[in-house]
Formats: sequence, C-alpha cells, structure tokens
Amino acid sequence: MKGNVVRLYVRLHHYNDWTEATADYPSIETNMIYYYPFFDKGYSIEGIVVRSMKHDELKTFLRRLPHLGNIVDVVHINKINNHLYEVLFLGDIRGMVKYAILNEGGIVVSSKVKEGTKDFTVYLINDNKERISSLYEKLNNYGKLLDFTVNKIPRSIPLFNHGTTPHLTNIERRILVYAYLNGYFDSPRNVNLSDIAMKFGVSKSTANAHLRKAVKKILNVYLVRDLVGSTDLEK
Repeated sequence: MKGNVVRLYVRLHHYNDWTEATADYPSIETNMIYYYPFFDKGYSIEGIVVRSMKHDELKTFLRRLPHLGNIVDVVHINKINNHLYEVLFLGDIRGMVKYAILNEGGIVVSSKVKEGTKDFTVYLINDNKERISSLYEKLNNYGKLLDFTVNKIPRSIPLFNHGTTPHLTNIERRILVYAYLNGYFDSPRNVNLSDIAMKFGVSKSTANAHLRKAVKKILNVYLVRDLVGSTDLEK
C-alpha cells in the first residue's frame, strides 16, 4: 500500500512531566534513543542520553529524575563519562506525548529535551487534515504547544538518511569528543588546536583536518535531514 508521508516538527512545554525540570538546569540536554509502549501494563520503556558540560548539574538532575512527573521507575543509569549518561526508565503511558502520537498513527523519529521544552520530529503516513487537527488538539491538552510545523515530503526525497549516525574514523571520533568535552567549541575556547595536537601527538594541521572531517560528516547527516524537511519542499 502506497501513501503520502507528512513530517511534523513539534515543540512542546509538557506540563507535570519530568522534562519540565530541565528548565532548572540550562546546560542539560536529553535525546531519545528508543522507546517501546506496553499498553496493557500502562507504561513505556524509554532510553535516553543525558548530557551536560556541568557535571554537578548533571548529577543533581539524575538524582531528581526518579521523583519527577510521569516517571514510574528509573531502571538503569550508565555513566559514559563526566558529561554523558545513558538512562533507561519506565514512563507512565497516560502522560506520554508519544502515546498520543502513536494513537494518531505517527512515528516519533527523534526527540530532544532542553530548557523545559520537548522537540519532536514525527512522520505521519496516509495522513489527512482531520488527523493532523486531532493530533494538534491532543498535544495542546498535554501542555503549551510552541511549534507545530507540517511539511509534505515528495516521493523523490528519502525519508531517512541511510544511517543517522555518521561514520567517523577512530581518530576523528576521539579528537572530536576530546575537543567537545574540553571546550574547543566554547566561546572563549578552553583548548585550542595546539592543545589537541599535543594530546594526540599529531601536527596542528593534522588535528585540524581530522576535526574538520568529523564535523563535516555530522553536518552532512543532520543538515541533509533538516533541509529535506524544510518548507521549501512544498514550493
């Protein structure tokens, strides 16, 4: 069966939800890795990554998480480093925005939380104006809807970028992670190319080349995804 696909960009301040607490920690950002709803049990299992350059804020937020809205239980917290954790938790399906989206036939392909708001990218298949209006009304019941942008996707445009994770070489990944965690992208910078080159025992030009290649690969993934979903596609 063939049908039309619509992409939605949704931004929501979700009332009485755990995500509200991120407003207290401006450096915190979370990204969805996966989720699966157990409708008969009344909860969903969700995996997220939580990151922050402020380790104390990150630890405080994670300690609060089990006691926040729509959290049934925090099953597992895995520390990757001082700035990045993986979290597996059970969420109350009655308060889950993804539940409303699923009920309208939507697929959540990405979800980010920062400063008290949620950003979703959603695909709706074989959609129509009535279903989109219904989802709009339902989401308004969960909180304050800040953005609800609808884009039609032409059949000639791929839905996915065939690997949402860019393939970085080992040295590209290591240099990029080191640069990010140690403030190379901050303003002012906490480390420079000379510091990175010394850390990895390479020349400044080599360090710069690895860093530029890594950033370019990531931009190729995420800019293509966003450009595909831009309003220009409807022209």
